[in-house]
Amino acid sequence: MFGETNVAEKQKILEDMIRDNLKQDSFNALKNRDNKRVDVLRFLISLIDKKELQLPPGGMTEAEEMIVLRKELKNKEESKEMFLKGGRQDLVDQLDYEIIVVKEYLPAEISEDKIKEIVTEVIIEKGKENFGLIMKEVMAKTGGGVDGGVVSRIVKENI
Repeated sequence: MFGETNVAEKQKILEDMIRDNLKQDSFNALKNRDNKRVDVLRFLISLIDKKELQLPPGGMTEAEEMIVLRKELKNKEESKEMFLKGGRQDLVDQLDYEIIVVKEYLPAEISEDKIKEIVTEVIIEKGKENFGLIMKEVMAKTGGGVDGGVVSRIVKENI
């Protein structure tokens, strides 16, 4: 009995991994007086907390946390492009730093070849008629580990 954890506790430990890592790293950055990093990490924590409020109790999973971080990464990359066009190098440099920090907490992207394999499998299973269904299945099979735009492009090429 002593030292055992039930399944729900183990699941909760796994689900909070990204947020816990962010909080711990934020604390360490604060101790090291790295205010720039603290600001980025606290912002990411707040995004995850905000998303959790929108979900039913216990609905926040590590996959949901990754979705939040991927969405923020995409927003930062789009903003960077806009600032480049506007000639705002100071903001581009800031976003470059923030992008690097966000990527630290995301798993490596799945290769396009692997995505093509998954798309082919789903098309064989579900047929070519329903783009939305194919997208949903591919995104589920990748576990949120890919950019939806890349998946969309590959699906369109294959149907």
